[in-house]
Amino acid sequence: MHDIALICTQGFADVLTLARQNRADPYALHVPASTWPERLPPAWRIEARGRIDAAGVEVEALDIGGVLAALSALPHPPKAVAISLLFAHRNPLHEQTLARRIRERWPGLRIACSHEVLPQEGEYERTLATVEALGLRVPAPDIADAPTQADPLPQQLEQLADRMQQCLVAQAVSSVVREAMDCAAAIFLPDGRLVAQARTLPLLLGSLSPAVTGLLRAFPASTMVDGDGYLLNDPWHGGTHLPDLTLVRPVCVGGMVVALVACVLHHQDVGGITPGSVPTDATSIQQEGLRIPPIPLYRAGVLDAPLMRLLRANSRMPDNLEGDLAAQWASLAQGATELAALWQSEHDVAGRCVAALAASEAAARAALAAAPDGDYAFEDALDGDGLGAAPVRVSVCIRKRGDRAELDLTGCDDQTRGPVNASRGAVQAAVAYFARMLAPRAACNDGSLAPLTLHTRHGSIVDPAFPAAVNARTNLVKLLANALLGAWSRALPEQMPAPNAGETVVLSLGGTRMDGRPWLLTEIIASAAGGAPWGPGGSGVSTDVGNARNTPAESIEAQAPLRMERVAVRVGSGGAGRHRGGDGVVRIYRLLHGSGTISYRGERHGVVPQGAAGGLPGSPAAARIERADGRVETLPAKARAQWHAGDRLVIETAGGGGWGQPAATQTSA
Repeated sequence: MHDIALICTQGFADVLTLARQNRADPYALHVPASTWPERLPPAWRIEARGRIDAAGVEVEALDIGGVLAALSALPHPPKAVAISLLFAHRNPLHEQTLARRIRERWPGLRIACSHEVLPQEGEYERTLATVEALGLRVPAPDIADAPTQADPLPQQLEQLADRMQQCLVAQAVSSVVREAMDCAAAIFLPDGRLVAQARTLPLLLGSLSPAVTGLLRAFPASTMVDGDGYLLNDPWHGGTHLPDLTLVRPVCVGGMVVALVACVLHHQDVGGITPGSVPTDATSIQQEGLRIPPIPLYRAGVLDAPLMRLLRANSRMPDNLEGDLAAQWASLAQGATELAALWQSEHDVAGRCVAALAASEAAARAALAAAPDGDYAFEDALDGDGLGAAPVRVSVCIRKRGDRAELDLTGCDDQTRGPVNASRGAVQAAVAYFARMLAPRAACNDGSLAPLTLHTRHGSIVDPAFPAAVNARTNLVKLLANALLGAWSRALPEQMPAPNAGETVVLSLGGTRMDGRPWLLTEIIASAAGGAPWGPGGSGVSTDVGNARNTPAESIEAQAPLRMERVAVRVGSGGAGRHRGGDGVVRIYRLLHGSGTISYRGERHGVVPQGAAGGLPGSPAAARIERADGRVETLPAKARAQWHAGDRLVIETAGGGGWGQPAATQTSA
């Protein structure tokens, strides 16, 4: 029996279900449905009208009567009530008022208020702590067991990379890093082979290896000295898109380079024709921002100040850029210090790293050998290239023979004028995800890539020729990962889930504050997992190469003149099946004053997520601007637009594909 009610701000009843949208295991093959809807059903989540803003000012009066009426209408009286309203940690007035009035109506009822339980920013964390204070919990999600290695060194290195990642997030300036965790850290041998990585974002983790390889072509490890730091973002030197700046530092012991530590971070702005450096209508790399080939930023620990001035001069947010680069350097300094100490305290670290690479390769080969030989194809398409709506074909064929496989992407369309192309470095993230999926219990290193051979066609969307625009590569890489899994499901249909929604929205909003200062916000919005032979897919979750967190509404409103009016599950958008696909999400933003720019990079507006084994497709995505004067402007999958005070931006992400033939009587979950 349900006996705890949650009172939350209107539009935020799904805060626990959506959580932070990321998953604990970045290489999880499937993200299951949340159990919160069963533990705290919709009828027991009461939305309260009334708002406190980021400054702690009441901007909308609390509807006390509506809340009391909703409590009275519950199927039976609650035994406890959790109250968690936006910005209660800044001003607890509304929570205190509700608690007092509820106690007057129901004396003795247990009440927990979020401003007392966890008085800090972040509506999900505060709400979770508040319901847990009343004894309502759900089991923690399953996390893959630690790699089955006799040698503890691989796990030690992974933990070291995790600490680098934590340092990166803690010291970053921009919310896309502090909140969304759009960054990654890893450890390499001097020849560029990845030996350990943080458990974070596969989209960036898988692209670090090509970046380090590109750097080493220009600056071999033998030329490096302790304290050097090398910067790059150029897609034709191993980079992905220009906002992702990679920084690499050697680890020296006894005057010799024994390893490299590297991190990549999505910077808020590196120039180009739009704020955020992700113009959806770009036709060349020159329109997307400052292109940086491999270049020293630090020499023997000394910052190249003129180069930093150059970088700052090309950013709309120079303080953020310099602060986030400082966070990267701090992460690498910590990693280099810890790794040098480990190298000196442990025996034959280099040899044991090589052994770990061999073990991961053996695990991947064993997984391939266990699958039937054959050619397994899968096709999908992007919703245009940002300049036109014609679908852009994504074609994958896995040719599996024995313990090896060729990944043939030569059937993908020619490179486009618009920015949906992906460099070889970016494409590598999808390949690395597939490789890790083959051997999930092996250490995450480059060994699992050894049995795979990648084939691309130069001049195609997955191997574009200079100066192709590439800033919107995210959803192409996601569709490639999805297609590789879809092709592999032809070999192992009972072991693979249906395709996920295949969409990650990258949203950049910018404008000028009333005091003349610029503001810029980058959001990463997830969609949904597909259903699987063993259960339904998760709603509003990151999948395959995506694993960034969502940005809390409280963080958004604290840094930009925006009001988040709704963050919710898009109920019914998942494909029907024996096991339904997960539902997408709805996010609604209102611009409070002035004018601003919208750069929206979505997907699945036209080409819907596929089902599997008779399951039905997920619903398409949608986006629109609801103008203050009543007009509604529908946005295509890639769009650049202006909006003004009072306008609302509505984003609805796609649902995942269903798995298995749906029952005739099945209805939306």
